[in-house]
Amino acid sequence: MKKIMIRSFLFLCCLLWLQVPGMATAAEKQAEMAFLPFTINSAKDMSYLSEGLRQMLSSRLSAEAGIAVVDSGKVDAALKAAGETFSADKAAAFTKKLGADYLMYGSVTELGGGMSFDAKVYSAAEGTSKTFYATAPSEGEVMSAIDSLSWDVAATIFNKDRPAKYAAVRAQESVSAKPYETAHPDRTYRKSGGYYGGASSKWIDGGQRFVKTSNIDLAMEAMAIGDVDGDGLMDVVMADRRQVTVYHLNNNRLNEFAKTKLPARYKIHAVNVADLNDNGRAEIYISAADSKTPGSRGVEWSGTELVTLFDHAPFYIRPLMVPGLGTILGGQKAGKDAKAIGGPMYSLLQDGKKLVVDERLPLPESLVIFNLSIGDLDGDGDWEIVVLDEFSKLRVMESGGKMLWKSQDSYGATKRFVGGEDLLKRPTSRDYDEMSDGKGEQFLKIWVPSRIIIKDMDQDGIDDVILNKNSSTLTSVVRDMQKFPSGIAMGLKWNGLGLEEIWQTKRIDGYVVDYELESEHLKTADGEDSLYVGVVTQSGFMNMVTGDSSTLLIYPFKAKTEGIDQ
Repeated sequence: MKKIMIRSFLFLCCLLWLQVPGMATAAEKQAEMAFLPFTINSAKDMSYLSEGLRQMLSSRLSAEAGIAVVDSGKVDAALKAAGETFSADKAAAFTKKLGADYLMYGSVTELGGGMSFDAKVYSAAEGTSKTFYATAPSEGEVMSAIDSLSWDVAATIFNKDRPAKYAAVRAQESVSAKPYETAHPDRTYRKSGGYYGGASSKWIDGGQRFVKTSNIDLAMEAMAIGDVDGDGLMDVVMADRRQVTVYHLNNNRLNEFAKTKLPARYKIHAVNVADLNDNGRAEIYISAADSKTPGSRGVEWSGTELVTLFDHAPFYIRPLMVPGLGTILGGQKAGKDAKAIGGPMYSLLQDGKKLVVDERLPLPESLVIFNLSIGDLDGDGDWEIVVLDEFSKLRVMESGGKMLWKSQDSYGATKRFVGGEDLLKRPTSRDYDEMSDGKGEQFLKIWVPSRIIIKDMDQDGIDDVILNKNSSTLTSVVRDMQKFPSGIAMGLKWNGLGLEEIWQTKRIDGYVVDYELESEHLKTADGEDSLYVGVVTQSGFMNMVTGDSSTLLIYPFKAKTEGIDQ
């Protein structure tokens, strides 16, 4: 019933907008704009919005900017002729084929009851695209968001004066951008009957709601946050398979300002930031490998661009907090006996443009550098190791390697891995048996789980654990075929016998790729923090139009030391 009402409302708005006065006269030369159907990123069936949004935007811009609209049938025919696929790099050719001056395309993302609208307008004359973004925290604000988006385009592309009422809203948003928000994870969990056991009498609390950033046309493999350019503000680092891009976070918009690209042979499986050289700018540490050996890179902002600190390093790398040493650059080499990664872990130092071993770390050789974090979970002054094993089970170990606890549930599963088959060199003989022939075992995969964050979030003197749980369509037996339609982030605390969940976010429709805490990189107010969660959105109807896109969710937290207020 609710869906029918929304569809009817949108349809009526389309009819009204088609009758808006102010169209350009026939004597005026009109710029022509083509509109592609918008991609819908949602677990729900919202396919009706794809065409409805195209009609609304085309009608509104025709009225507001005096443009001529390329017939949607002609656009759809061209899209079908192109194999029903479209990506940003095809914008120039597609616009030329349609004989248009401009091309608009984009996506709608539904999360937590709200929507965000991400649009791009390609200009044939300039050969570039401009990005536009609007949010609707609830379904009742969808029309206002679309109206705001259309005036953004009319004002920016066509220099049309925005009406006073929209200018006022725009000025207000420039000071404090109206975020795309949903209920705060802690409060949502309590209201939904979530269990808060006796692990702690202190709680993470706050009435805030998460903020969603603009979407980025990128199939995210990893993300990180930190002050990359040294201006005291948080920057966002996102990596796809081969490229790392850095963004300024301006209100809730991501604005690209730097990037670095790796050779085709390497695939990125982890990216981290840390100011290990203590110069006020966080370096970016990129762990990458081909099917057999690592080839990692470190870069740093020079003031104008990213410069290489080291390259093709023969280590899997990540900044790692080790008791007694502080945060160091940890490294591990390619393994033996058919393992892509294995053996001792080391602290690494930069020698010229190379990484060299400083000392061996006091960690069990059975562990993988991406699968662990270290902290004091019981407040006794000794450190424990929290590990995600090859079956996505969570383990707690003493520093010497003795097992203290293992979870029944699975956590931290991702699509990232190191190793794997080298298709260019794979044996073709039918008699070849990968399990018995030693030549094939070098290609066995090791899965890289989500990061494990350890921090005293509720300020009770005992470290908490933050990680994620991605729901999977298949079991771990067939990891290669898994899909992750949704996930959550959660906090756990040691109760004396094991780790128990004390809070979790509302379900996130999409693949939860990575996450980080703001306080790990910038000083925050006492008891306040933000969790940044990187998500690959879940595409539904018309997902062939723009391909994968990623976004960032920001959850504000505040430590509360008194009892819970229900």
